[in-house]
Amino acid sequence: MGSRLKGKVAIVTGSAGGIGKAIAMIFASEGAKVICLDIQAMKGLEVEKAIKGAGGEAMFMKTDVTVLTEIENAVMRTVDTYGKIDVLVNNAGVGKFFSLHEMDEAGDFDFVFDLNIKSYFRLCKLVIPHMLKNGGGSIVNTASVGGITAMPNMSSYGASKAAVIEFTKSVAVEYAAGGIRCNAIIPGPTNTALAPPPEFVDGMIPMKRLGEPEEIAAAALFFAGDECTFCTGASLVIDGGLTCGPCFP
Repeated sequence: MGSRLKGKVAIVTGSAGGIGKAIAMIFASEGAKVICLDIQAMKGLEVEKAIKGAGGEAMFMKTDVTVLTEIENAVMRTVDTYGKIDVLVNNAGVGKFFSLHEMDEAGDFDFVFDLNIKSYFRLCKLVIPHMLKNGGGSIVNTASVGGITAMPNMSSYGASKAAVIEFTKSVAVEYAAGGIRCNAIIPGPTNTALAPPPEFVDGMIPMKRLGEPEEIAAAALFFAGDECTFCTGASLVIDGGLTCGPCFP
């Protein structure tokens, strides 16, 4: 067990699998008390069990982050249990990949924005007062390379992730004097259930491989910890070179 987050209380959304699970696991391994939020109850409980089995501390709460009352309850339970919130990782997200003219406004566009950015706004609004009362904290938002480069059939996803990056900067500027840092991680294609096909990897990523969730989680750990105290409003791209330019053989 490490100590980079020793004594800190961290909420991680979308923590039942993929990048969110990796973040929850590494935070716990570095001493944080991790509150795992996800809509997938069985997988979320498995993450809680894995953390505890490795000697860490975790509490899973089945939470739909698009439902205000559910995230209000999660924040209240966290504060009632631990007395504070030091770190918030807004990681829950979804992609809907359709041609714009085929997209359903409510089911595809609105739903993506409700999950990918509105939930971030709501959680920040709920958590920031507790961080201010406690003298500060760290917020880490998960964006995507889809928010900084255009790709076909990703208008709703890309727009929502671009919004995350600008939202991160606004929060950073607004609350810097209150001791709250807000930064974004920008993952490229990662070895999760949403991984792209091999031909995309070979043709678009200079490193010729997917990122691993643990590699993305390491960036979140840096932003969350005290090694990053003079960094706010930043966005860290972790994409194997995807956004550097054309991928040559």
